Amino acid sequence: MLWIPVALAGYFLNAVTALFDKYLLAGRIKAPAVYAFFVSLFSLFGLVFIPFGFQFLSWQTTGLFLLSGTFFLYGLVAFYAAMKHNEVSRIAPLVGTTLSVAALLFGYVLPDVLGEFTFTLERFFALTLLIGGGLLISFDLPIRRGERLPKLVLIAGVSLAISIVLLKYGYRDANFVSGLVWSRLGMFGAGLSLLLYPVFRREILLECAHFSLRRRSSVGTGAIFVLNKTLAGIASFLLTYATFLGPVSFVQALSGMQYVFLLAMAIPLSVRYQNIFGERLYFWDWFQKGCAIIIIGLGLWIASSSGVTLFTL
Repeated sequence: MLWIPVALAGYFLNAVTALFDKYLLAGRIKAPAVYAFFVSLFSLFGLVFIPFGFQFLSWQTTGLFLLSGTFFLYGLVAFYAAMKHNEVSRIAPLVGTTLSVAALLFGYVLPDVLGEFTFTLERFFALTLLIGGGLLISFDLPIRRGERLPKLVLIAGVSLAISIVLLKYGYRDANFVSGLVWSRLGMFGAGLSLLLYPVFRREILLECAHFSLRRRSSVGTGAIFVLNKTLAGIASFLLTYATFLGPVSFVQALSGMQYVFLLAMAIPLSVRYQNIFGERLYFWDWFQKGCAIIIIGLGLWIASSSGVTLFTL
């Protein structure tokens, strides 16, 4: 059952980095594509794992890992764009829930790719609770007429789901370190590809010029960014390892737990930085979020007691 604490640790660090992301995207770094570009540069730190079991793989498996990293980076661009204009504690679980549902659908549509489902009623109920709790966290009830899931959330969730699915499929013929390194190289290549788009290239070059002109303020921004991406790298490593160990759908369904950590940190921060985090919860909001947390906790307990590690997706 090692994948559960590993995934929870990864989601906790993801919650911390989401707050830093919101802070940086609120004004210090203007464009989500710029932020994603610098993230892709930091993905090269995955090369430090080469001495610990890296292997050259077949071109098919290598291509899967490179594509996984590419979809992950493009998913991040959409995620950062959605988070720049919305509350972080709403967008993060929305993307996580969309990712979970998309990964589950891929499991049904592509059974030969992802492996055989061996669901029992108990396991299906646990997964339903985890995903349902994530949805309850993400939407403010009652849902207003005409309220739709933001397109950027759908793009981010589906792109990240494809990335995770390709990663899991590639691990059928590779060890953990090889998949990690190749996927990070895919992220780096996708980051460089952003320079091919005139709008993104202009934003990236302009931001680099601003960093050089505002050296004093850029030092603080750079320090926060480095710390944030260090934590993000650790979180990504933990979640990739959890995906390697356990079922994709359950690992991603646990993303609802990220909101528990986000809520605990975002509420006090919104008092001091309301223009950035903007968390406004009334009695019904507290009741709804509390019920969602209980549902997610119940789903986690059922999943951990149902022997879910006996199958993989």
